[in-house]
Amino acid sequence: MKKPLKVLLAFDFPVPPPEEGNFRNELNPEDWRCEQNIINALNGLEYDVRLIGIHDSIRRLQVEIRRNRPDIVFNSIESYDNVRDQEANVAGVFELLGIPYTGSRASVLHLCRNKMLTKRILSPHRIRVPNFVLLPKGSKKRSLRSLKFPVIVKPLGFEGSEGMVNKSFAESSESALERVDFLHDNLKSDALVEEFIEGREFYSGVLGNDRLTVLPLREMFFKNFPEDRAKFATFKAKWDSDFRYKWGITNSFSAPLPDGVEKKIAKISRTAYRALGLTGFGRLDLRLTSDNEIYVLEV
Repeated sequence: MKKPLKVLLAFDFPVPPPEEGNFRNELNPEDWRCEQNIINALNGLEYDVRLIGIHDSIRRLQVEIRRNRPDIVFNSIESYDNVRDQEANVAGVFELLGIPYTGSRASVLHLCRNKMLTKRILSPHRIRVPNFVLLPKGSKKRSLRSLKFPVIVKPLGFEGSEGMVNKSFAESSESALERVDFLHDNLKSDALVEEFIEGREFYSGVLGNDRLTVLPLREMFFKNFPEDRAKFATFKAKWDSDFRYKWGITNSFSAPLPDGVEKKIAKISRTAYRALGLTGFGRLDLRLTSDNEIYVLEV
């Protein structure tokens, strides 16, 4: 009989992992639902699955691969030593070790983390992106005159809405620059100031390498949110269960769309995926305005 595919599921671990390496005891269903779902799916396909949690030791990964060389790594790593900027570097280790892995290459992961570069690459492909200004740490550039207000102030290299709060929405240059200073001084991050796109927020998942499949659209709903507050995905709106319950914030399959819009979003999703060199799987964050213009916020 053909031997089952050997799959190493690699994920980031918030603390030093257990000495005995028994990660299954650490993966309780509530905190590790994503990893549990992956394990269940791989086991259901009768693959030979091993687990490795990475905190701050690449050596542990090297030893595991040397002792039990997998056919492929299922890469679920999003940080190293709780630093998300290192996500691409761990993928680079897989490349150095000559191990195939799921998802995009290290260079693409690094590119997509830089919200400014992704916008510059997508614009020539006739994909709408918000107008923006980059204000790096230590730069004397302070002008936002090229932008229309209101704006959103984002940390350049963060993801998962980290660093995004109500004050990230700014209706004046003064309040925007105040938030820029906070990102520079407290989060040690360059700041991206971009025009706020009023509209519905969607998430478009894409699977594939040569032939691409665009998954059914997901939408973020703000059912009980105050009308006088800007609706966007702050960290609390994404991750704080009590906050989401209070304001009726949910993520589910999209509400009905005007004719042709879903096909247009699918085409944009494929074009952006190709333009940025993604492989395996990816997701786009998009906004749809009241006049059905589609903007890509991030990939």
